[in-house]
Amino acid sequence: MNGEWRVGTATGMVVLGTAVVVWAAFAIATDLIGAATWAHAEMVKWWLLLAVVTGVVAGLSAKTLHRADEWLDDIPAKSYLPSVAWFAGIALGAVVAALTISDLMLRIVAAAVAVTAAVFTVLRARMLRDEILSARAEYARVEALRAHGRRVRADVVEAEFTQVWVGAMMLFEVTAGYTTRTGAHRVRERLLTGIDDAPTVGGTVLLWVAADGTAPTDVFMEPDPDSIRHPDPSQFLPVSDPRMPGGDAIS
Repeated sequence: MNGEWRVGTATGMVVLGTAVVVWAAFAIATDLIGAATWAHAEMVKWWLLLAVVTGVVAGLSAKTLHRADEWLDDIPAKSYLPSVAWFAGIALGAVVAALTISDLMLRIVAAAVAVTAAVFTVLRARMLRDEILSARAEYARVEALRAHGRRVRADVVEAEFTQVWVGAMMLFEVTAGYTTRTGAHRVRERLLTGIDDAPTVGGTVLLWVAADGTAPTDVFMEPDPDSIRHPDPSQFLPVSDPRMPGGDAIS
């Protein structure tokens, strides 16, 4: 299955699964109206089973959407795509509920939910569109630098972990220095690397710079495979909650 089909299938599963959960929630509420207790609402258990099953499917599909950037280059990591699918599913489910349930008050509530979710869907979709346009522009910039720019090896002067993880990748703010015929230059760029490639002061990175590098206004930074690595990258891992003293002895 190619990238377009994977992203489309996962998005569709999130939308449909969320829609069924929302519709089932309104159906449960309708079934409970007029029933003295939960036991008197005969269809509640089936609505609940349907909601749980489709909710699990929607949740698993939403998790796969976080890998959409691995399938389509135009979609950036941590994009708005999952939230677009969630809100679209809520809007769809609420619309169906407003058209099918019998209780007037619940129909009004469902319609209000549908309108609200539709507004958020449009807003997030516009943000996603801007992300995609920005990603395309960045890819074009990097391709132009690789095709027409110059590659230089620069010394790492500062390497600051931003505490941002993108999947298994870490985002660093790296200041690197290099020398050309016009003198010494420094650039500061973001660098996304795996934990085993964490940059360190004293190491090197590779820079793609426009023209001859004497005016580094357009730069792309990438890890240098020949550079030394951070001696203790485990320090960047999230710290887990410490155990209580003697906690292992509690039974």
